[in-house]
Amino acid sequence: MSFFDRISASIPFGKQKEQLEYYFALNISFERLTAALWTIEGKELKILDTADKSYSGTEQITLVADSLLDSVIGTKQIEPQKILFGVPHSWLADDNLKDEYLKLLRGLVKELELTPMAYVATTSAINHLLETQDGIPQTAILIGFERKHLTVTVVRAGKIDGVKILERGDNCGADIEKALLTFTDIETLPSKILLFGLDREDLEKLKGQLLSFAWMAKLSFLHFPKIEILQDSLEIKSVCLAGATELQTHVIFKDKLLQKIQEATIEPKERLEKETPEGDNFGFVLGDVSKQVQIKEVERKESPEEGLDGEGSGSSMEIDDFEPQEVLSAQPSILDKFKLTVLKKFIPKRNYIVHTILLGLIGVTVVLVGAYILLVKVQVKVFVEPRILEKNAQVVADPKQKEVLEDARIIPGQIIATEVSGTAKDSATGKRQIGDPARGTVIIRNKTDASVTLSKGTVFAANNQRFNLDVSVTIASRSADDGTWGRANREVTAQAIGADGNLPSGTDLTISGHLTDQLIAKSEGNFSGGTSKEVTVVSSEDQKRLLASLASTLRKQAQQKLQGELPEKKILEEALSEQILRKDYNKNVNDQANEFSLNMATRFKGTAFEEKDLKRIVGKLVTTEVPPGYELNLQDTETQADVAKLETDGRLIFLAKFRAKVLPKLDKDWIKNQIKGKTINEAAARLKSMENVLGSEFQMKPALPSFLQRLPILSHNMEVEVGLK
Repeated sequence: MSFFDRISASIPFGKQKEQLEYYFALNISFERLTAALWTIEGKELKILDTADKSYSGTEQITLVADSLLDSVIGTKQIEPQKILFGVPHSWLADDNLKDEYLKLLRGLVKELELTPMAYVATTSAINHLLETQDGIPQTAILIGFERKHLTVTVVRAGKIDGVKILERGDNCGADIEKALLTFTDIETLPSKILLFGLDREDLEKLKGQLLSFAWMAKLSFLHFPKIEILQDSLEIKSVCLAGATELQTHVIFKDKLLQKIQEATIEPKERLEKETPEGDNFGFVLGDVSKQVQIKEVERKESPEEGLDGEGSGSSMEIDDFEPQEVLSAQPSILDKFKLTVLKKFIPKRNYIVHTILLGLIGVTVVLVGAYILLVKVQVKVFVEPRILEKNAQVVADPKQKEVLEDARIIPGQIIATEVSGTAKDSATGKRQIGDPARGTVIIRNKTDASVTLSKGTVFAANNQRFNLDVSVTIASRSADDGTWGRANREVTAQAIGADGNLPSGTDLTISGHLTDQLIAKSEGNFSGGTSKEVTVVSSEDQKRLLASLASTLRKQAQQKLQGELPEKKILEEALSEQILRKDYNKNVNDQANEFSLNMATRFKGTAFEEKDLKRIVGKLVTTEVPPGYELNLQDTETQADVAKLETDGRLIFLAKFRAKVLPKLDKDWIKNQIKGKTINEAAARLKSMENVLGSEFQMKPALPSFLQRLPILSHNMEVEVGLK
């Protein structure tokens, strides 16, 4: 590269923008397919568009997937070549695709003429997304809803304990309870339930039903679980993030769907020659993305891929693989010095102007070289690959204990208690009929030879309506002289409200306990007064739902109140027991109302502890497991406590998880000697070739044009920092 080429390369104007590579993602559930178009721009994952559609059988997957991929591309001038799959957990056996689904996906990529990147279990991808967003491993029950199925996943401390898939019935709470009862190895279930899968309106209705379900009746919850709704399109976003994370470890995801591509002028790429992958997984690698199990990296120093004929399909290199031509050092070499000496020898003595200029140039060169050697400094950040150490231990926080007992795993605890009260309101959803019963007069005739007495409340029936006699009556026997039947008139009242009791005049009625050849009855005139209408009332389920919601709110308020009073302590919301002191509804069950409220006061009691005591216990367990050549920094650790039991004496028993990143030990002086005097690209390549090194960054002071950037030759002008990216 010439001097002028280097100058133009350092000018930031007129540079061509980075060519982005675009990928497809396809999430397969039991009833729907969801497709996405995504890319990585810089360090950010961008999901450009999504589309979903239901299907009724596996034979439709190819056709539906093809239409979805066309939909997400739309009019964009791009042509992705690679596709990433999210698959149901039930498609896997021993972390591999079952044969029938392997065959299905092979046929799918062949029909779509795409290159498979990888597959990942959707449940694992969701777990990874939630951990990425929250910054800590999850402990929750994930409920994925479809119209006819639901998937129940139990996650504790970031690990999936199990997945249960079943068909939905009429009662979702009972379905989930049935699934959770199969997890017999879990002593205490996570007290957080996360819902996803359907649209938000449907999930809100399901949440309302689940809030009124009796979770504590059969299941091992420590307290009534908290129920939350996750973001829309969770599954496909999780799958895209899984793939992006494996292509670029520290990818950023801002969770924003872009509707169009910024560069509308990108020319479509030519389709690559289609090949049928070989091997059991045809180029797919199953990934538990939370642990960053390998998914094949694409484009970065890509090696030739083998097709069915065994020949390589070619290879490609990225710009990073080319080293720029070495820039000559400002310090003269031996040959340069010789040329200068010869030049001086043949300068005419009388040409003082030329002599002066030449000496001036030499002096400036010497000053610049000296300044470069002495003044230029660089800060080098070396990014290393950490190892994750995890340790679980059952720890007891005992209020009677004053000191940490490391061997017994007991730490001091402090009994805490507070009272909180609050009011909440909700809409009534019960229905009830109100109105008046019909009334009328009946003529009762006695056909027998003896008088008959009917007591008050005797039932008369006609047209599926029942009426009660208002007062007792005695009907005389039939006449012995002419056989005339005995007769009496009395009023009756309908048992049920409504207009159905308004009988027309002359309607025949039967009398309970008497045959029609003994007694008969007929309406005298029209029955009237029967009315009814449906009104909204407070149901028992409404009260239960509001109680669960307000109790959850008060629990959170109690935890925040106690944490404010004891900021140096750790107070777990799940570890607070509750005692309801007062519970007043402004409407009773079956009271007519569109809205009702609850005023409640609750006493919460629990045990607090200091997190440093917990780190001391679990940190000792993991210190002995640090591999040779690595070092542990206890300050850069994470602890998580999952409540197992709160005993009556205040002893808090919980499962503590310790998670630490241990970094490889690198000799900084040795690193300086390896890279001093090299160009930025040479130094970066040298560092990346070292074991456990992922990459590096260089910051030079003062800033120089790129063609002059070379690391100092003096070690004390270099500062090396080793850490995580």
